[in-house]
Amino acid sequence: MKNILYIIDDHNMVRNGLKSWLESHTEWKVLKDFDNGRDCLSFLSALNSENELFPEILIVDVQLADENGFKIVREVNEKFPQIKCVMYSMFDTAGFVLQAKDSGAKAYISKIAKEEELADCLDLVQKGDTYLEERMIQTQNKIESIVTMLSKQEKNIFEAILQGKSNQQICDELFISSRTVENYTSRLYSKISVKNREELIKKYSK
Repeated sequence: MKNILYIIDDHNMVRNGLKSWLESHTEWKVLKDFDNGRDCLSFLSALNSENELFPEILIVDVQLADENGFKIVREVNEKFPQIKCVMYSMFDTAGFVLQAKDSGAKAYISKIAKEEELADCLDLVQKGDTYLEERMIQTQNKIESIVTMLSKQEKNIFEAILQGKSNQQICDELFISSRTVENYTSRLYSKISVKNREELIKKYSK
């Protein structure tokens, strides 16, 4: 069975609203929805990929109650590479889009996008394409032009700063000391020719 997708979002109204609109206005069928990634991954693990309930696409919220949507996408890509992930979020800043791409998501679309745009996104991803809202493309192109010269850790910190995270949050997420964050941040500023966090955000945000 084609045109099958699942939704992972911890807001019941969002899941129900997406399911209702997609099934009323498109060929997509939302056969399962979950409020967390663990339950979805467990359900998928119990299915044979030939099962008619097996999805082509997962719509994954970036920020879940007790989970990180990026980690869920990485795990789906590792365990179920035939499933394509679309990240759906209230956050539309450049750092989140960049991290979604690094996680293996095929698309990133914000919750302020029109329903028709989500439908177009799903159809393109189903065909093997990637998708990004047009208003985000210019900023992402600018970012892509410089991330190749960053080390992995510098890139992680770059993403975090663009997401508005503090140095302490970066320490906690990357399991590194504040001094290490400061050293990497200093090298990052030098490489991309900015003087401070505010200038970086202004230069590379949407």
